[in-house]
Amino acid sequence: MIPPSTTRPTIANPATGERIAFRDRTESALRFEYALEPGGFAVGKVDHVHPEQDERISVESGTLGVRIEDDEWTATPGTSFGVPAGTGHTIWNDADDPVQTVIELRPALETHRLFETLFGLAREGKTNDWGLPGPLQLAVLADAYREEFALARVPRSLQRGIATATAPVGRLAGYRARYDRFSADADPVFADPAERDP
Repeated sequence: MIPPSTTRPTIANPATGERIAFRDRTESALRFEYALEPGGFAVGKVDHVHPEQDERISVESGTLGVRIEDDEWTATPGTSFGVPAGTGHTIWNDADDPVQTVIELRPALETHRLFETLFGLAREGKTNDWGLPGPLQLAVLADAYREEFALARVPRSLQRGIATATAPVGRLAGYRARYDRFSADADPVFADPAERDP
């Protein structure tokens, strides 16, 4: 079991074995501790891209399975690597011990909101075994977070077209891209910089 962070808001996804402890968020970057339980994987269990963000992953402990485009390898403690915006990738933990990493996404965009929503839905049992919600909720998320996340092996124009056409139906059905009950906004790390306490 991965111990929760005691200093930052921590969210967990029971479907995927992921745990995130947010460290810092500015307009230019989101930094967080990212852990994977044995058998854990990135949400969706498929290659994905961050269309408008560069990602940097630093492995602190454990062994992390990595696939970037079609290059598959194992990252060990002390390994740091980057994933340029728009590059297909995924990560997982096939080992017997948890993996601890630090991840930075540049720029931050609204990625923390996407994680909060996906992880919260998983905690409420509203996702499949891969950590993905049903089609209408997924369409609302895909429409709202199109700069942050997309599937790697499906043309982005097709994904955007489907999300744009389907998301209004999802919103009419009551699905949202963000739910206040999952928000970490109460923590000063996520407050508007103009509103942070000195």
